[in-house]
Amino acid sequence: MPDTRQDFHRLHRVLVSRARWLGSRDSESAAQETLARSLRNPASQAAIKYYFGEDLPPDLAAPEWPLDQLLAWLHGVLTFVVREEHNRASNRREVLFGGADSEGSSGMTGSLDPADPAPDQLDMLIQKEMQQIVVECLPALEPEYRAVLRMRAEGLKYEEIAVRMGTNENTVATWVSRGIKTLAQRVRRRTQQGIRTNG
Repeated sequence: MPDTRQDFHRLHRVLVSRARWLGSRDSESAAQETLARSLRNPASQAAIKYYFGEDLPPDLAAPEWPLDQLLAWLHGVLTFVVREEHNRASNRREVLFGGADSEGSSGMTGSLDPADPAPDQLDMLIQKEMQQIVVECLPALEPEYRAVLRMRAEGLKYEEIAVRMGTNENTVATWVSRGIKTLAQRVRRRTQQGIRTNG
């Protein structure tokens, strides 16, 4: 039986690493906030408890969300949390700059950085780089994993993929889950290698 506690900690570490990649100054807090918000949402809460929960009854029905949809949701929430963090930091800098010419604030501007004028461009650049890494890592996957992930990316449902692959939906779901985990591991190794190379 899989160690779900270890799986949850691994999920948390992945979110921390992704938050750091997105430019969070407090990646640990960003990951915790992402999980907290997701556990308040009934749909994502059910999926998190099913895939990463402890002491679940063996006859528990699968949630409405498959694992890949949950991971996409968590990534979206994390991106939003990190953007909120950036906006708060930008607003603090703008408030300080706005008051720089008022009484009693002489000499402060030299120690402050201006607000980032183009955070969306930076985010687009990061997303493009990540997409390229994912594309480069895909050929290393097992053929079945690669095929089902491509079809999921094209919007096909499990039922449609099962017909094309000549198998059942449970097998497709297993391939998608394993393919995502394997791809995530390869992408993580690739990004860590890039960080060490550029560090």
